[in-house]
Amino acid sequence: MERDDVRLIERGFPCHQVGAETQRERDTGKAPPTHRLHVWWARRPLTPSRAALIASLDRADTDPELFVRELGIEHAQALVNGEVWILNGDLLKRIECRGGREVLPVDAKALRALEKEQERRGENRDLIQQIKTKDARLAMDPVIRRWEVESRPLPKPWPKEGGVLEVQRRMGDPAWAKEKMVFTKAHNVRFPGDAYGYDRAFSSISDTEPSGLTVLDPTAGGGSIPFEALRLGHKVIANELNPVATTILYATLEYPAHFGMSLVEDISAWGHKLLEIADPALSPYHPDSGALPLEEQNILRKALAKCPEHFDVFNKEQVLDYIHARQVTCPHCGGEAPLLNTCYLSKEDGEQWGVRVVTDRKPRNGKVRFETYRAVKGKGPNGEDPDMGSVDQAVGQCVHCRQAIDGDEIKRQARGESQHGTWKDRLYAVVAVRYEPVLDKSGKPVRYASGGRKGEIKTRKVRFFRPPNERDLKALEAAEKRLQEKWPEWDTQGLIPTEKIPEGQKTSEPLRYGMPRWCDMFTPRQLLGHVTLVEGLNRLKPEIVAELRKERGKAVVTYLQFAIDKGLDYNTRQTMWHANRGVIAHAFTRHDFSLKWTFGEMIFTGPNSGAAWGVAQVVDAYRAIAELVESLHKKYGASNGKLPLKIVNGTAAYMPQVETGSVDLICMDPPYYDNVQYGELSDFFYQWQRRTLKDLYPGLFSRSLGVNTRDEAVANPVRDGSRIQAKDAYKRIMGEIFAECLRVLKDDGIMTLMFTHKSLDAWESLTRSIIENGWMITSTFPVESEPTEDIHHKDIAAAASSIFIACRKRWNAPKTARLRK
Repeated sequence: MERDDVRLIERGFPCHQVGAETQRERDTGKAPPTHRLHVWWARRPLTPSRAALIASLDRADTDPELFVRELGIEHAQALVNGEVWILNGDLLKRIECRGGREVLPVDAKALRALEKEQERRGENRDLIQQIKTKDARLAMDPVIRRWEVESRPLPKPWPKEGGVLEVQRRMGDPAWAKEKMVFTKAHNVRFPGDAYGYDRAFSSISDTEPSGLTVLDPTAGGGSIPFEALRLGHKVIANELNPVATTILYATLEYPAHFGMSLVEDISAWGHKLLEIADPALSPYHPDSGALPLEEQNILRKALAKCPEHFDVFNKEQVLDYIHARQVTCPHCGGEAPLLNTCYLSKEDGEQWGVRVVTDRKPRNGKVRFETYRAVKGKGPNGEDPDMGSVDQAVGQCVHCRQAIDGDEIKRQARGESQHGTWKDRLYAVVAVRYEPVLDKSGKPVRYASGGRKGEIKTRKVRFFRPPNERDLKALEAAEKRLQEKWPEWDTQGLIPTEKIPEGQKTSEPLRYGMPRWCDMFTPRQLLGHVTLVEGLNRLKPEIVAELRKERGKAVVTYLQFAIDKGLDYNTRQTMWHANRGVIAHAFTRHDFSLKWTFGEMIFTGPNSGAAWGVAQVVDAYRAIAELVESLHKKYGASNGKLPLKIVNGTAAYMPQVETGSVDLICMDPPYYDNVQYGELSDFFYQWQRRTLKDLYPGLFSRSLGVNTRDEAVANPVRDGSRIQAKDAYKRIMGEIFAECLRVLKDDGIMTLMFTHKSLDAWESLTRSIIENGWMITSTFPVESEPTEDIHHKDIAAAASSIFIACRKRWNAPKTARLRK
């Protein structure tokens, strides 16, 4: 007999729309602010998190269009003589409610927007005609036919100023927008305008009334599911074993809802005080300006041929980043052997750069230097191929004698165990910018004609790469010397993370390459910068707490540590110089500690300071999160009542803080089997966070050796002894978690999981642990949720879809259930 409380997720929902919007959220480079606040591995996007929550609590007969609209996938449409005009941008802010209906007042601005819409439709029709002319067979293509209907001219006459246009809300169609963009890309045409016609779904803000329902996420991780559950008006319990993730939960869920936008000013003000402490202490080791190198001077002189008097003003560089390579000693000829996996510095169109390694041609003990060059269509000025490198699959090649350098020899030199010496980090390129005037047709500088900059010369920024100079190398030596001077003092204070890196599946890589302690993952200058910031934050912490009081001060200190964490992530030997984009890729693009043959280093002081960037990033992310939870702050802010949220730090296999039968919905994104070793990776941040946050979060950072990986629900062959034992351990721990979930869920409740993995072992372990612990799976649906272009997924056989799994208690089939209102 079929039960009468079937949920939407058990009968099906518009998975294609959820998937298309999820990929939009992940692929555009405009991630939700929750994702920008702090690194967390495999954090679930907000759109499918919200979809899982709504579909798990809505009845099976819920209108699919209303479901999609509740996700934030919604158009505002004005009717122009019966034809639909999708509103976006500033027009959305101009919609008014009059007499219980929404209208768009018609004024000069609205009429101008109407004219632009008419022009856009005309451009679309021209584009469609071009496509059909190239291939007449496409005239009957369903994409073309629907696009033609959308691009029909708006019928005239236009409404007159002072009138109104009726506005209606309708479901957006991200699947169609994606299909249209794929079609235009395939036919080498550029789609004009906004294909979606609405802001990203996650940015939708609604003032939801409290539902009275309790939602539990037992493995809350980065907090996407509890974040959306709070925004939907539910009581939320977020449980998490990992202390780094638990701190992220406080910063993502509690503090923005409690303190709102008012905390932005506090984070920013104290962040600037932290920078005021660090900047003078670090500036001697980060020379950020100087005269341009000779080649750039010559280019500038040529540009200023008709106004040479401006040369001295613009003969200045600003350093952005440094690029280092690992260098070993060749065991065959004793020469310097830098290990570059590519000689590309930048592959960007119009800004291709390479580096050549120049030898002194000595047959023994040869030295090298570096020269940078502009490349055109993948070739240097002398025919150089910047795709060439001197290391491939961990085997090097000497640039002097051209003999191979065995991978084991490289490891021995990395660990200081080779008779040929110890490898080192070699600075081989500096990234900098210069400015030059915008010139008119006569070669004279163009000046601003009005405004606050009236009379100033307009400029444009030019990025370039150069080899390191004497000043750069002396700064590195000075930083290393300063670190040695400060080491005894800082080590006594416990500020340097000298803890040993434990053996693990992911940590085996740095251990193989001579980095036995967490502090070894940084160059001396990087370590000097990070410890200086930690010391400064500890110095400010009593002042912050005294001035702002305990909870508000605790929040500010947490966000400032997150700003330091931003620097750790982008300023370590574990970063990667991303030549395709000409930028530093952060340490965890691949969810591991794999060795990077070349790595980037941010300048940490001056106008392009990486430390200042970290503060700005955290302030920006917090501000945007606070905007998303503004309605929660109004309800539950500092003076309005208690936020319906409980954050618990502990294993999901034992949650005594959660009463038996008290939860309406368990919604979770379980750990991904062997894909991500969360504990091993988060130790990278844990060892720094405990040096500033331990006293603010009693019990959270009590383990000196690092995160508790023993109770972690992952398949870790190193921890468990073998792959088979790792599979058994994952199944056992997940079984214990599902048994505990069975205890806390109401008899009429539902458990929903979102899981992504390509391995059959992972799926077998997960599903068996569900079924063998009192659950029955009532439905499964695939949602295309994974990004298509990120470094972690690109060119590997990673799963493209998440599977939504709905489960019920196997021995209970009640006739009634308490559904979401």
